[in-house]
Formats: sequence, C-alpha cells, structure tokens
Amino acid sequence: MTSEQRREARYRRRQTRRQAKRKARSDALGPIEEVFSYRAMFFYGRKCCNGVRWKASTQRFEMHLFSGTAKRRRKILNGTWKPGKTAHFTLKERGKVRPIDAPHIEDRQVYKVLTKKVLVPLYVPSMIYDNKASQKGGGLHFHYRRLAKHLRDHYRKHGLEGALFLMDFHHFFPDAPHALLYERHRGMILNPDLRQLADLVVAAVPGGVGMPLGVEPSQQEMVALPSSLDNRIKAQLSIHGAAHYMDDYYTILPTKQAAEVTAADVIGHAEAMGLQVNAGKSKVVPFSRPFRFCKAKFQVTNTGAVKIHGCRDGMKRARRKLRLFQARVASGEMTVEQVAQWLQTPISYYENFNDHGRVLKLRRLFYAIFKTEV
Repeated sequence: MTSEQRREARYRRRQTRRQAKRKARSDALGPIEEVFSYRAMFFYGRKCCNGVRWKASTQRFEMHLFSGTAKRRRKILNGTWKPGKTAHFTLKERGKVRPIDAPHIEDRQVYKVLTKKVLVPLYVPSMIYDNKASQKGGGLHFHYRRLAKHLRDHYRKHGLEGALFLMDFHHFFPDAPHALLYERHRGMILNPDLRQLADLVVAAVPGGVGMPLGVEPSQQEMVALPSSLDNRIKAQLSIHGAAHYMDDYYTILPTKQAAEVTAADVIGHAEAMGLQVNAGKSKVVPFSRPFRFCKAKFQVTNTGAVKIHGCRDGMKRARRKLRLFQARVASGEMTVEQVAQWLQTPISYYENFNDHGRVLKLRRLFYAIFKTEV
C-alpha cells in the first residue's frame, strides 16, 4: 500500500467516526414528539416571558399558555405550523444602527425549543473553543480574555515580533447564504422532521438570503455557520492564537509574511463558502502596534503586559449627555441623584478595562458641573 493509499484510508476512517458521532448525537435527541414535548414547550414558553411581562401581548400569551402550548404542539406534529410575521424596527447599538426583526412571542416559544433542544446540542460539539458568542459561559468579555491570553502566549515565544491578521465579514447576517445553512442541516440534523422544521425557519426569511437579527435560531445558526473556516484555521493551518466573535476574526502569526499568506488562504476559503469579506476592515498589523478588536483597543507593552482600553466613543457620548443633563437639572426635569445613577453605567463599563484615567475624568466632570461627588 502506497503512502497516498494509507492517507486516504486514514481519512476514510476519520470520516466514518465523525459520521457515527453525528448520528449518535442526532439519535440522542429522539423523535420530534419527544423534542417538542408539552413539558419542554411549556417550560420554554415561561422562559420567553421573563423580562417582558409588562407587555400586554406577553400577559395574554401567559394567560393562555396551557391551551396555546397544546395548540402549537399539535400544529408542529402534524406539519401545519408556520412562522408568523415579525415586528421590524431599528436599534442603535454601540453607535451602529441595526435592523431588528422581532418575532411574536408565540413563535419565540417554538424558536427557543428548536434552539435549546436541537441546534445547540448538534452544533456546539463541532465548534471550536474560541467561538463562544451567544454561548453559555462565553460572551464578549470571554473573547477579550482569550485574546489577551493569546497575546501573552505569543509574547513568551516570539517577543514583540510577528503580526496579526484581522478580518471582518461584510453584511454577515443580511447576506448569509441559505444554501450553506441547508447544507449544514443535511449534515447535522439527521431526523427528517426536525430538519424540515429547521429549514422552514430559514425559508421564512424573505428574499431567499440573509438571516434576521433578533431571532434566536438565527443567532445560533450564524454563530456556527463559519465552523469549517474555524477548523481550517485551527486544525489544518495549526494556528493556536486564533478566534472570532461572530464575524470579527483575529489570527496571530510569528512573521508578517506568514500573516499575509494566512490572510490570502483564509479570505479565499471564506469567499468560497459564500461569505463576503470586508476588505476595508481586513488587514495585517504588526504585533508591537495597538489594534482594535470588537470596539476595544489592545496593546502589548515591552514587558509583555496586555493593556485593554474600552471604546473611546463612549467618553464622547458620556460628556455630551452630562451637559444635556445639566440643562435638565436646571429646569427641574431631572435630579442630581438621577444623573449620578446614570453615570454608573459608563463608569462600570470602563472599570472592566485599563481605563482608570477615564473613570476619573468622568467623576471630575460630574463634580465640576454639579459640585458633588458620585
């Protein structure tokens, strides 16, 4: 047997083991009657009400939760359930306007069961550890800590030599290819009834392309969508210092030339998948220079310490609001205590970073305006 034949045989054995594990995970879910049991739907229906019980629609939903859950479960089992219309609105988050499509709470009940009982158990095992967006035990600050660890690990080996490749996708949610999502469903969700339901949720998006913000299955689908790209970076390219938070990627390489070669490889693989790379935000930066990742500024000092600073735009907004509140306090619309209570929000944000100076500046500005301490 030649080396090529042995390599092919090993590849076939790995593929067989992976497929067996996928089938075992899919079989562990059980049939659709067990996944969408009345107990599970009622439990997650109550979960959907948390935090929004002040809404009249939520109160009506919870009032008829016993009968409504039975009605929706019956529709799911006989295949007549379809997603309803969503409420479209825009939300300004961290200075960026985002279109949100919020489903009705009745659909949220079905979406939550689909996400927690199907998508998460099947998708998470194939995701890398450094992809924890919207996952339990993860989040944005988890990725800040991981990036700081990867920077320290690189410094111990190479000092301040090397470079980082930063990559960002263009219209990650609005231009998500449905064909890629359906392909993942065929490979991961082996139960035909559950796969049909997952396909129905994706097909409910008008236009045949993109996934809406504000829908729980959409969030989980998009977190796991670039898993093949992640495994290429981690397994095939053997890059330890690499991770991503949704569509924001970083890879740390020992030389600038290696970073440029990796950038060409990763961008080519991403575009082959149907993902659009934002050329304006994708770049190679020297390891010794400061850079931004998810609105935070990172810098490695000569001693190897990693300094993390929060978004500077928050300081501008905080100063403008303090001067606005000064006029409202003068007119009697607000009290100084209310302003001090609001000021704890930007202060608490900057206290998570190496921004003690910014915290002091906010406290001094508050004292200069209102002649009292926070």
